[in-house]
Parts: sequence; structure tokens; C-alpha cells
Amino acid sequence: MVDVRITCIEPDDVGGLTRWHDLMRAAYTADRTAPWWQSLESTLTQFAHPRSDKVDIALLAHLGEEAIGGAEINIVTDAPADVEIGVVPARRRRGHGTSIAGAVEELLRGRADLVQTETYCPEGVAFAQTQGLRIGNQEHRLLLDLPAYLHEDANRYKNPDAKSRLTAAPDPSMSITSWIGGCPDEAVEDWVGLQEQMDEDVPVGELTRTLKHAGASAIRTHEERMAQQGWILVSSIAHIDDDFTGPAPVGYTEIMVSGHEPDIVIQEDTFVDGAYRGRGIGRGLKVANMRQLHDIPEAAQASWVQTYTATSNAPMHALNRDLGFFPADSMTALEGRFDYS
Repeated sequence: MVDVRITCIEPDDVGGLTRWHDLMRAAYTADRTAPWWQSLESTLTQFAHPRSDKVDIALLAHLGEEAIGGAEINIVTDAPADVEIGVVPARRRRGHGTSIAGAVEELLRGRADLVQTETYCPEGVAFAQTQGLRIGNQEHRLLLDLPAYLHEDANRYKNPDAKSRLTAAPDPSMSITSWIGGCPDEAVEDWVGLQEQMDEDVPVGELTRTLKHAGASAIRTHEERMAQQGWILVSSIAHIDDDFTGPAPVGYTEIMVSGHEPDIVIQEDTFVDGAYRGRGIGRGLKVANMRQLHDIPEAAQASWVQTYTATSNAPMHALNRDLGFFPADSMTALEGRFDYS
């Protein structure tokens, strides 16, 4: 029997990272509907220019000369390590995933003992549980037919008497500001404050919640990194005009379009302050932000918008369903602690 050989790829090894990227994509996207995977160009930039608080590690597993699996490890300061393990379908159920998991555990010794992972199939959940991880949270991955949505949006004025699901009827005291690219200077402090609220409110189930509030300078650094990796940020923020205190920030939403592989557009966070929910703000934000995709040439090549919603978040599921999203599959997040004693 040939032993599995597991090697760590250097962050400047373009050929090695390319082979690893292709294998991990094949392992994670097999038998799934329109699955997203980060572009090679973004991956190479991520490894070549790491975040100051983060270490990215790529492991590639070979059986003889054949690459059969791998792992991505993201070690973040003061947070659980993120670990993704993949084995190509033809080589599963032969113990290779266990070999890779053992290499991951040894590599994390002295660097992190708490780990989190995500999987999209019952077999992945069962495997993670054999490694001592427990289910912490579950989310549905939803897809929206983007060409159909944009076509409907472009024609929404043709029949003024028809009721369109794309017509936002928000609170009359609400205003929405939208932009493509970096956050306007006059909105950045409000953006920071809403993201802090999102970090504290987003459903994470039984997972360890890590709060890392980012200031304005961190927002600018994030924007620069995203641009370097080829991402186009599409954002909107909502304010409610209070007669006594003036406009107050109450919600935001963000979309990411890849300039390298735009087929799947990523709907990131949508957040509304709890005190203002139920007033149509979330719908107004989503519709206004999606409307900006008409102005992005790359979005014309896209087939889908992808988003995630916690299984427990019934109001957001209802909104997404009304906008045309449908469930593609489910993501299970698990967490565990290595015992190095």
C-alpha cells in the first residue's frame, strides 16, 4: 500500500498553488448546484499578500504521483483556526481524509487548538464528528437567477399597474445611499458602527463568536485587499431621519462581484438594527443594491447570486424567497478543540 504524502505549498509557489486550487475546487464542488469557489487569481494574491493577523497554509496530499486531496488552514489571531479538508470523489472512503486531518492537527500544535470547518454533505458532517468536532451552526445556501432578475428589474416600469416584487416600499423616513467600490468618507463611521452591530447580532448557533471590531482604517485596508484580489464591492446603507436626532444609520448590505470569475455574484451581509426591523428596510436595501449591478459590466456575465441564511432566520428566508432566491444546498459549520495533552 502506498502511503499518502502530504506537503505544504510555499506561498510563492504559483504552480503548486494552482494544482492545489484546482484539486480543492474539484473536491468541494462535486455534485453540487452552481457552487462558488474563489478564483485562482484571488487565491494567488491572498497567499502572496497575507493579512497581518492571518496565516494561510495550503496542504496537498499525493498518493504516489497522483494528487488526491488537500487542506486549507487559516490561522487568525485570537480566533478559531478555519480548516477545510477535501478529497477528490474517486479517492474517498479510504482513510485519506483522516491522514490529512492528522497532518493538520500536528501543524496546528502550539499555534491553535480550537478549529472550525464547513461542509455541505452528511458524509462531511460524519467525518468531522469522527475528528471530535460538533455541529455548531447550519445555514441554507440560496441562489438567485441573476439574468432573469435583472431583466425583470429593467422592465419593471413597462406595466405601472402590475405589482412587482422588485418594487421597494420602504419606510418614508428612510433614505438609502449606494455606491460601487470604497465606502464614501462621509459614510464610513456609520458603516463601521453597523458592522460592529452585525458582528454581535449575526446568528452563529453554538459556534464560538469572535468579535473583532474594525475601525475606519481597517475598512480601508479591507477594501484595498479586495481590490487587489479582483473583487468589486457593491454596497448600500440605510438611514432613518429622526426629527430630534437627525439621520441615524439603521442597516446596510453588500455584494461582491469577482472581476476574474463573475459567474456567481456573492451577496454578503444584510443587516438591519433590531429596533427598526419589520419596516421594509431590508427589502429596500437589497433591491437598491441589486439595482447597481446594471452598472457593472462584469455582472452581465453572471448567472447567479449566492447568499447564505441561517436556518433559524425565518424573516430573512421569507425576504429572500420573495425576491426569487431558492435553496441550493445546506452548509453545516462544526467546531472542536484539539487535545494535545
